[in-house]
Amino acid sequence: MISVIIATMWKCDRLIETLCELDSHDMVGEILLFDNTDNTTQITGIKKLNHILEGKNTYVTAAWNKGAVMSKYDKLLILNDDNWMNWSILNMLSEYITPEIGVIGMAGNAIDLKESGELSLHPVTHRHGNFGIAMFIHRNSWIPIPEEMQVWCQDDWLFVKNRQLGKQNYALTNFKINGTISLTNDILNDNYEIQKIRETDLKLKQQYNLF
Repeated sequence: MISVIIATMWKCDRLIETLCELDSHDMVGEILLFDNTDNTTQITGIKKLNHILEGKNTYVTAAWNKGAVMSKYDKLLILNDDNWMNWSILNMLSEYITPEIGVIGMAGNAIDLKESGELSLHPVTHRHGNFGIAMFIHRNSWIPIPEEMQVWCQDDWLFVKNRQLGKQNYALTNFKINGTISLTNDILNDNYEIQKIRETDLKLKQQYNLF
């Protein structure tokens, strides 16, 4: 079974549909939804959903770290709230989410593909764009992300730290991901606070040498 971890600010209109699709999938054991708004009403009617009301924007890293600790299952899917896919991939990948490997992320063209082709797991030594829009990882390969790095570069951290441990990271090639890239960040792009966080996160990437 897989624990799905999502942080949201409800900027994607399709999220409820995504949650319902995940809820009905036999490989999904639970959905941990971290609600980073001041919302006070919990979603009902989605059986596998644990709707965690944070009451404020705790950002991405805190939600992901908390989700990795809270999860009931060892196999994790870290999913952006503005992306969805053909969920049969959960059945295909489940056996590969093991403590022996690092992170399985998406190929750089995952958003641009018109449709999926012949799937393969391609060993990669450096992270490329779109890798972190959906990541599969075993809890034993989760290295807690510094929460001073709030919104960006979490995939860099997990990728590099697992590589340093001698674990192989993989990109799922020829697999179509639906949705957008960083919808919430794009909407908030004119927000001064978010811009400052981006600057800080990129400096931390340099500081931690996440390349």
